[in-house]
Amino acid sequence: MEASDLKDHPPFRVITFRDGQEVITEDVETEVAARTRFASAIDLCQLRDAAHSHRVELHSGGETIETWSQSGA
Repeated sequence: MEASDLKDHPPFRVITFRDGQEVITEDVETEVAARTRFASAIDLCQLRDAAHSHRVELHSGGETIETWSQSGA
C-alpha cells in the first residue's frame, strides 16, 4: 500500500515493513512531519502482534537516516 500525494522525489519517506515485506510507504514533505510519522509508525508496530517482526525506516534524499526494528517472538 502506498500513501503519497507528493510527485516525483519526496524530501522524506517513511517505510513500514512486517516480516520483511513492505506494507506501507508514506511520502512526507517536512522533516518534522517525517519524524512525527516515523514515531507514530513505531508506536503502531509495538502494539501489533508480537509474533511478527516489524521494521520502520526513515529516508531522506534516497538514504536511510533512521531505522527501528522489533523481532517477532
